[in-house]
Parts: sequence; C-alpha cells; structure tokens
Amino acid sequence: MRNRNLILNYIFISCLILLFLNDHFFKYDYSGWFTGKLSDILGVILFPMLLTYLFPLLRQYSVFVAGLLFTLWKSPYSENMIQLYNRVSPVPLHRVVDYTDLMVLVLLPIPYMLIKNTDIIDRFAFKKINPSLVLMPSMLILMSTSPGKRYFEYVPYTGNLYFNNATFDVNRSKDELFSEIKKRNINIQKDTARIIAMNKTMLLNAGEFEQKNLYNLEKIYKVSDDSLKVRIFRLIEKSDAYKINSLQLADQTIWDVQFDMHSKDSNTSTVITVKSARIGETLKAEEVDRKLRKMYKKLLAEKFKTL
Repeated sequence: MRNRNLILNYIFISCLILLFLNDHFFKYDYSGWFTGKLSDILGVILFPMLLTYLFPLLRQYSVFVAGLLFTLWKSPYSENMIQLYNRVSPVPLHRVVDYTDLMVLVLLPIPYMLIKNTDIIDRFAFKKINPSLVLMPSMLILMSTSPGKRYFEYVPYTGNLYFNNATFDVNRSKDELFSEIKKRNINIQKDTARIIAMNKTMLLNAGEFEQKNLYNLEKIYKVSDDSLKVRIFRLIEKSDAYKINSLQLADQTIWDVQFDMHSKDSNTSTVITVKSARIGETLKAEEVDRKLRKMYKKLLAEKFKTL
C-alpha cells in the first residue's frame, strides 16, 4: 500500500520547491559551486522517497536503487537514453556528467531514515492535498536536474557574447526603426558575412570560385559568373540579418552587434533577435556569468525600444 505522506510532507515539498528555484533561477543569478551541487543534494534526498511512493515493494531497497540510478544518470552511459527521450518528448531532459556529483550519495542515510521511520513524515504531512498534484511535477523537476542551454555564451579570448534567446518586440515598423537608427548616426548595415555563411553550401554548389572569397566583400563583386553574383546580392537584399559596428549601452560601448530584424503584425511592429556582440577581451567568464548575462540582454532590448 502506498504511503501518500512520502511525497506530501513538508520536507519533500520544501526540497522540491527549492530544487525548482535552484535549477531555473538561482543557477543563473548566482552561478557557482554551491548552486551547482545544491540540486544534487536535494535530488538525492527526494528521489528515494518518490521511488518508495511509486513502488511500495521497494521500500527496503529504494535507497540503494536510487543510488544506483543516480550514478547511472550522472554517467555517460545514460546519454543515448536521454537523446532518445528528447526526440519524442516536448519536455527535454538535461543533466551534466560530473563525477564529483556522486559525493552527495553520502546523504542517502537521510531519506533512508525518513522512509524507515514514517511516523516522522506522518507528523509533517499535508492532509488535504491530492498526491497526483505533486507526483507529476516531482518527476519532471527531478529529471531536469540542471538548466537547459544558457541564453548566452561568452568567449574570453575574442570578447564575443553569443545570445541563444534574446528576442523582443519593438512597437515601430521596420522602416521607422531603421530610419531612427540612421538619424542617430548609428552605423547599421546588412551583415554580409553572416548572410553568406548561412547560405555557403548553396552558393558553393551554384558556381565555381574559391570558398575564401565568400567572406571578402570586395571579391564578391569580382565573381565572374554574373548569375551567381545576382543571386548573392539578392540573398543579401532579402535577408533580415543586420550588423551595427558599435553601440553605446549606458556607460559602456559594445561592438559588432549582430541581429535579425523583421516586420510583424502588418508592419506595425518589429521583432529583434540579437545574435552576438563583442563586449571586450578583459572580462573573465565568471564575471559575465554573475553580472553581464542579464544586463546586456536587458540593455540591448531597452536600447532598441527607445530608438
């Protein structure tokens, strides 16, 4: 018989909430060793209790099974299973292979004690909550023990900050926004190198010329095949990929801002997707982690919206 109090007690639910907050907020805002290990600490306490609730017959061995499954989960041997699951599931799984995470297995006596002494959790149980309201969130939160891909990547030796999810709307048409950018003497132009890079395979298959010439604007004009030249300039003309050489954000200057800009809602607003920017080569990666990853996304959005 299932003991509903195994997942409806204050300890379990408090740890579950903290695990969710750590994975989706604290790891981004306060990235470091502690937030990285906190998820594993909470997970190794929660998982045996959830396992015992789902499979009551495992009550005597659930802690050992949980330790074995945790070890497998943290090893490369689980990679194929995760990839297969992510192909068919709308909710992807994420985890990082780090053998130091296995140190948290020394905490297994905590859930073992709680499972063996159910009178402890019975005293701190929520009596009026349906277990199904906790069960599914518990499984999803436990499986995703590290956040998905960050919305930025910083390369210290180039100073480039790459964004994975920096999209926002501006309440102006594309033409109005483009005109306002020009009025402010901001040098905006089509990002020719990026446009050609995105269409490199098609262009190389369409004509005979050296691949290195694709990235040299002057040599593009010297392509002997006129039809290919027309195709290149048509791609550039139709593309939404732009570049700003330098941009002032508050008291800082950033360079080589690459972004896409296309019209939305019958040309009354514009969608901006920032791809990357060069923010300097003197910053340490951990400084970007702590301070800059949110700031640059926010400042760029505010900059475009106030043009």
